[in-house]
Amino acid sequence: MTAAVEERTEVVRIPRDVRAVPPLWRILLSRMQFVMCSAILAVIVLAVAFAPVIAPDSPVAQDLQNTLSGPTPAHLLGTDDLGRDVLSRLLYGGQVTLLGVAQALAVFLVLGTVLGLAAGMSRGVVDTIIVRAAEILLSVPAFIILLVMLSIVPGNMSVAMIAFGVLTSPLLIRVVRGTTKTVRNELFVRGARTMGLTETQITTRHVLPRLAGPIIVQATVFSGAVIISETGLGYLGFGVQLPAPSWGNMVQTASENISRSPWLLVPTGGAIIVTIMALMLVGDSVRDAVAERWAGPPQRRVRPSRSASAPTPAIAPAPGALLEVTDLTIVVDSPSGPVTLVEDVSFALHTGETLCLVGESGSGKSITSLALLGLSRGTRVASGRIAVDGREIVADDAEKMRRLRRETFGYITQDPQPSLDPSMRVGDLLAQLVRLHQGVDPRVARERMIELLERVQIPDPQAVARRYPHQLSGGMAQRVVIAAALSARPRILIADEPTTALDVTVQAEILALLHRLCDADDSMSLLLVTHDWGVVADIADRVIVLRDGRIVEEAGADEIFVHPTHAHTRAMLEADPARLDVRAARPATDPLLAVRDLRVEYAGRDARGRPTHATAVDGVDLDIARGRTLGLIGESGSGKSSIGNAIVGLVEATSGSIRLGDEELVGASARRRRALSGRVQVIFQDPYGSLNPVRTVGSTLAEPLVLAHGRSAADARRDVADALDRVGLPTIAADRHPAQFSGGQRQRIAIARAIVLRPELIVCDEPVSALDLTIQEQVLTLLSELQDELGVAYLFISHDLSVVRSFCDDVAVMYRGSIVERGSARDVILDPAHAYTRSLLEAAPIPDPTVQRGRSLAAERYVA
Repeated sequence: MTAAVEERTEVVRIPRDVRAVPPLWRILLSRMQFVMCSAILAVIVLAVAFAPVIAPDSPVAQDLQNTLSGPTPAHLLGTDDLGRDVLSRLLYGGQVTLLGVAQALAVFLVLGTVLGLAAGMSRGVVDTIIVRAAEILLSVPAFIILLVMLSIVPGNMSVAMIAFGVLTSPLLIRVVRGTTKTVRNELFVRGARTMGLTETQITTRHVLPRLAGPIIVQATVFSGAVIISETGLGYLGFGVQLPAPSWGNMVQTASENISRSPWLLVPTGGAIIVTIMALMLVGDSVRDAVAERWAGPPQRRVRPSRSASAPTPAIAPAPGALLEVTDLTIVVDSPSGPVTLVEDVSFALHTGETLCLVGESGSGKSITSLALLGLSRGTRVASGRIAVDGREIVADDAEKMRRLRRETFGYITQDPQPSLDPSMRVGDLLAQLVRLHQGVDPRVARERMIELLERVQIPDPQAVARRYPHQLSGGMAQRVVIAAALSARPRILIADEPTTALDVTVQAEILALLHRLCDADDSMSLLLVTHDWGVVADIADRVIVLRDGRIVEEAGADEIFVHPTHAHTRAMLEADPARLDVRAARPATDPLLAVRDLRVEYAGRDARGRPTHATAVDGVDLDIARGRTLGLIGESGSGKSSIGNAIVGLVEATSGSIRLGDEELVGASARRRRALSGRVQVIFQDPYGSLNPVRTVGSTLAEPLVLAHGRSAADARRDVADALDRVGLPTIAADRHPAQFSGGQRQRIAIARAIVLRPELIVCDEPVSALDLTIQEQVLTLLSELQDELGVAYLFISHDLSVVRSFCDDVAVMYRGSIVERGSARDVILDPAHAYTRSLLEAAPIPDPTVQRGRSLAAERYVA
């Protein structure tokens, strides 16, 4: 075994359970609110159920000498107007109320969940029928219907409660339907479809468990509503008829005697209030516990000992710096105590300087940048000093931090769309920020808003100002976020991975924009957070490398690329695929997949509601040979993922042909596509979203073998263990949940899921773009080893040319739904024939400042 493989095996080894997923009951028992309210409900239910045993008197027995008395030793909760014992009537009356809750709740849950799932998972006529029926039921005055029914069958509360469950079930139908429509599009559900599971299996095994939170909340709220409704009916005289007790007619009796004995209302009213409050709080606790369980607890950072690595000298901030950070330590509080995320970090940022914080996920770079802004999420600064112009920042003073963010800092997020208010037009949002930061009137604010859009080089700023965020492309949205940051006229601009989610051409444009902004304003400093060494080479003056919350190296940008001193820095640089040679093509083999004249269209509606069709793939031809890798590259929106989805059956081809060997995939029935899932599989981009968090890894990998492909449980367990072993994970990983694994390990599990069926072709849709460089290298090495071992072919979809050049045998370049160039990776990368391919190569960052420095300024977007 090579040294590289040995190192990879060591990385993925799981020595202990550092992110355990505790049983739900353990989380619930740790919540005092749940324990207390559950105990109260248990006492109430048991007392009501055993009323014949524990009630001191018959509920209808009268003591006419003690009418309307308060609590006495003989009658612990007093008596009513006929001398009947209130405690006994409360216990017996609770039987009617709680039985009604159970009956109504059962109908409510069954109808609401089943019909909501059916509507949410279906499209067209079924969804329309269920929604319209629910709307009709919601328009019916439920309480009046109950009064009519009880007039026909007086005192029959079972009929009333069942009817109440039916009439109110549309409330749950709407919630379940809406949540289902969201969940059904999540990656783990799409993955289950590609594994061959039926829609019924997907609904019950993957969708329904994710609805637990909303259903629990609705159930507890509804239970409270049932108690109130039953009480109201009894109060009006339509419920259980006297002298038989119910909580409703006991309230009626108490209200009739309120002036003579106010106490009479206290026991029944108190029981109703306590029961409803306990139900609500138990529901909230269960919902929160379910969410906490699958979110995963914070992972403790395991630090190497100081003796195990070269000591890093303390870096004292230079005098006169604009920003000074000294011995900064950041922790997150967990049930077992504070967990250190950033420790003893010190650095300085000077006026006009660009400083890059570089590190992998979990290194602490983003946490550090947020701490400077006072925007830490769930973390706190335990010690250290942050100063701007020599004045110390006090993170606990919210007002001073708001003033500092308004006057000194600008912040650019990694994902631009969620950071923009979807309900506000771009122009209104920017104008509001200008007024807030600069204190000008609305007319001047509108003028400066346009100037900001022009400054970030947005064409036709007047038109863009009228758009909503969802109408912007990713690059355009990022420019708007930069404009928002500039509205404060910041002295320090903090950019947290501003180019990570963007295509190479858009990435180059954003880098060029940051260059120009810094060059045009010498007084503004840039603190850039990134893990992309190409970005560092393009723009950085100075670089700080973080690992496990500590600074391991600091140097000038030119020096750190030539003479990195720390092993971690060297490992990150060596893992960058842009430094690898173009892959030598594998020998030619027999054809496996042939795509001919493929066309994919998506239906939609225009602003006037008229049906439209957007063409994503327009007449594409592709060929993939057995055991080879075809790289499909292009910008977002070029149609490359639509081709992959059409091949694995996640979207339906409008026309054309996709032949897998002798099998035609276009037009194949759903049953046939499920059977063919054993030959074609997919690996998604997001290692976190592609695995169902509520199922163990072994269950996720085994269910298609058993449910879709007829394997026995014993054979499935053997195949799962073999697949996990092939991707470098121990057999015990099968018993764990996704929350217990890192991103790289989760992607290995996703690869194991793809190979467990022994497919001939795997569609890899951006499988490493969400991973750090060293993890990315490990995953690519693993895919290459599996290809050699299993002879599997890959369709490798990516916008990262550095990955494609080092991994793929052949390359096809897509532009606006069409293939504009194809050939061997060596020919396309080293000698591109099409201008669009050349523009992609020229925009791709190179981790070498002697080549890349300011290269983004010269990159130009290709326009046909």
